[in-house]
Amino acid sequence: MSLPNKKGWLAILFILFCLAVPFGITYYVSTPGSKARYESWKTRGAAANIKAKSQILAKQLLLVKNDRVTVKNTGLVFKGLDNDQVVLDLYLLELDPGYAYPQRFPRETNGTVIRLGDVIYAVKSVNDSSLTLKIIQTMGTY
Repeated sequence: MSLPNKKGWLAILFILFCLAVPFGITYYVSTPGSKARYESWKTRGAAANIKAKSQILAKQLLLVKNDRVTVKNTGLVFKGLDNDQVVLDLYLLELDPGYAYPQRFPRETNGTVIRLGDVIYAVKSVNDSSLTLKIIQTMGTY
Protein backbone atom coordinates (compact mmCIF):
# COMPACT_ATOMS: atom_id res chain seq x y z
CA MET A 1 0.00 0.00 0.00
CA SER A 2 1.31 3.41 -0.92
CA LEU A 3 1.41 6.44 1.38
CA PRO A 4 -1.07 9.26 0.67
CA ASN A 5 0.16 12.37 -1.04
CA LYS A 6 0.29 15.84 0.59
CA LYS A 7 -3.41 16.56 0.00
CA GLY A 8 -4.31 13.16 1.39
CA TRP A 9 -2.50 13.90 4.66
CA LEU A 10 -4.36 17.21 4.96
CA ALA A 11 -7.66 15.40 4.46
CA ILE A 12 -6.78 12.83 7.13
CA LEU A 13 -5.75 15.59 9.59
CA PHE A 14 -8.95 17.52 8.87
CA ILE A 15 -11.11 14.44 9.54
CA LEU A 16 -9.21 13.71 12.78
CA PHE A 17 -9.68 17.32 13.92
CA CYS A 18 -13.40 17.21 13.10
CA LEU A 19 -13.73 14.04 15.18
CA ALA A 20 -11.54 15.25 18.06
CA VAL A 21 -13.51 18.46 18.71
CA PRO A 22 -16.87 16.80 19.60
CA PHE A 23 -15.12 14.13 21.69
CA GLY A 24 -13.12 16.82 23.51
CA ILE A 25 -16.24 18.85 24.24
CA THR A 26 -18.07 15.74 25.45
CA TYR A 27 -15.20 14.86 27.79
CA TYR A 28 -14.99 18.45 29.10
CA VAL A 29 -18.68 18.71 30.00
CA SER A 30 -18.73 15.27 31.61
CA THR A 31 -16.06 16.07 34.22
CA PRO A 32 -17.16 17.11 37.75
CA GLY A 33 -15.15 20.34 37.58
CA SER A 34 -17.10 21.61 34.60
CA LYS A 35 -20.40 21.16 36.44
CA ALA A 36 -19.12 23.25 39.36
CA ARG A 37 -17.85 25.94 36.97
CA TYR A 38 -21.21 25.95 35.19
CA GLU A 39 -23.13 26.36 38.47
CA SER A 40 -20.92 29.27 39.57
CA TRP A 41 -21.28 30.88 36.14
CA LYS A 42 -25.07 30.47 36.26
CA THR A 43 -25.43 32.00 39.75
CA ARG A 44 -23.06 34.86 38.90
CA GLY A 45 -25.12 35.66 35.78
CA ALA A 46 -28.37 35.56 37.75
CA ALA A 47 -26.94 37.91 40.39
CA ALA A 48 -25.92 40.38 37.69
CA ASN A 49 -29.47 40.41 36.25
CA ILE A 50 -31.09 41.45 39.54
CA LYS A 51 -32.21 45.05 39.16
CA ALA A 52 -31.92 47.30 42.18
CA LYS A 53 -35.17 48.85 43.36
CA SER A 54 -35.80 52.18 44.99
CA GLN A 55 -36.47 51.77 48.69
CA ILE A 56 -36.82 53.52 52.02
CA LEU A 57 -34.48 52.21 54.72
CA ALA A 58 -34.22 53.62 58.27
CA LYS A 59 -34.45 57.36 57.59
CA GLN A 60 -32.68 56.92 54.27
CA LEU A 61 -34.06 56.90 50.74
CA LEU A 62 -32.41 55.12 47.81
CA LEU A 63 -33.63 56.30 44.41
CA VAL A 64 -32.62 54.19 41.42
CA LYS A 65 -32.67 55.91 38.03
CA ASN A 66 -36.16 55.99 36.47
CA ASP A 67 -37.73 54.09 39.37
CA ARG A 68 -40.58 55.75 41.28
CA VAL A 69 -40.87 55.74 45.06
CA THR A 70 -43.60 57.30 47.22
CA VAL A 71 -42.70 59.15 50.42
CA LYS A 72 -45.60 60.60 52.41
CA ASN A 73 -47.71 62.50 49.86
CA THR A 74 -45.01 62.83 47.17
CA GLY A 75 -43.64 60.61 44.46
CA LEU A 76 -39.98 60.91 43.45
CA VAL A 77 -38.31 59.71 40.26
CA PHE A 78 -34.53 60.16 39.87
CA LYS A 79 -33.74 61.06 36.26
CA GLY A 80 -29.93 61.23 36.49
CA LEU A 81 -27.23 63.89 36.31
CA ASP A 82 -27.14 66.75 33.83
CA ASN A 83 -24.32 69.34 33.81
CA ASP A 84 -23.28 68.33 37.35
CA GLN A 85 -26.84 68.84 38.61
CA VAL A 86 -29.20 66.24 40.01
CA VAL A 87 -32.43 65.99 38.01
CA LEU A 88 -35.54 64.41 39.50
CA ASP A 89 -39.29 64.54 38.99
CA LEU A 90 -41.52 65.42 41.92
CA TYR A 91 -45.13 64.22 41.88
CA LEU A 92 -47.44 65.93 44.37
CA LEU A 93 -49.99 63.19 44.95
CA GLU A 94 -52.61 65.37 46.65
CA LEU A 95 -52.45 68.09 43.99
CA ASP A 96 -51.98 66.25 40.68
CA PRO A 97 -50.54 62.71 40.84
CA GLY A 98 -50.05 62.50 37.07
CA TYR A 99 -48.01 65.69 36.60
CA ALA A 100 -44.27 65.72 37.20
CA TYR A 101 -42.63 68.84 38.60
CA PRO A 102 -38.99 68.76 37.45
CA GLN A 103 -36.50 69.59 40.21
CA ARG A 104 -32.79 70.43 39.86
CA PHE A 105 -30.14 71.01 42.47
CA PRO A 106 -26.33 70.90 42.49
CA ARG A 107 -24.60 67.57 42.86
CA GLU A 108 -22.32 68.91 45.60
CA THR A 109 -24.64 70.29 48.28
CA ASN A 110 -22.05 70.55 51.11
CA GLY A 111 -24.49 69.67 53.87
CA THR A 112 -27.38 71.81 52.68
CA VAL A 113 -30.90 70.48 52.96
CA ILE A 114 -33.52 70.12 50.25
CA ARG A 115 -37.26 70.21 50.73
CA LEU A 116 -39.34 68.09 48.37
CA GLY A 117 -43.00 68.15 49.31
CA ASP A 118 -43.46 67.68 53.05
CA VAL A 119 -40.08 66.03 53.58
CA ILE A 120 -36.68 67.63 54.15
CA TYR A 121 -33.69 65.66 52.81
CA ALA A 122 -29.91 65.86 52.80
CA VAL A 123 -27.99 64.38 49.87
CA LYS A 124 -25.69 61.55 51.00
CA SER A 125 -24.42 60.32 47.65
CA VAL A 126 -25.21 60.56 43.97
CA ASN A 127 -23.93 58.87 40.82
CA ASP A 128 -25.28 58.27 37.32
CA SER A 129 -27.55 55.40 38.35
CA SER A 130 -28.69 56.18 41.91
CA LEU A 131 -29.31 58.92 44.46
CA THR A 132 -29.22 58.43 48.22
CA LEU A 133 -31.06 60.94 50.41
CA LYS A 134 -31.13 61.11 54.19
CA ILE A 135 -34.56 61.98 55.63
CA ILE A 136 -34.04 64.88 58.03
CA GLN A 137 -37.60 65.82 58.92
CA THR A 138 -41.13 65.05 57.82
CA MET A 139 -43.87 67.63 58.16
CA GLY A 140 -47.64 67.35 58.05
CA THR A 141 -50.14 65.09 59.77
CA TYR A 142 -49.27 61.77 58.10
